[in-house]
Amino acid sequence: MRNLLVLLIVLVGGFVLVGMFVAPNQPELRTWYLANACQHLDKVSPQICDPIRKAEGTPADKT
Repeated sequence: MRNLLVLLIVLVGGFVLVGMFVAPNQPELRTWYLANACQHLDKVSPQICDPIRKAEGTPADKT
């Protein structure tokens, strides 16, 4: 059970790190994160998708 929890934490952390560091430099991945993931990641922290939005040139949502 502990191994499953650690795996889940590592996967979520990897997903966030890819969004912050890899996706801004990859157009297809950046588009996917903007369309699908950023709406959920913004609930955790708006700073996660800021590098993607800066690379795309779209303003951040102020909600």
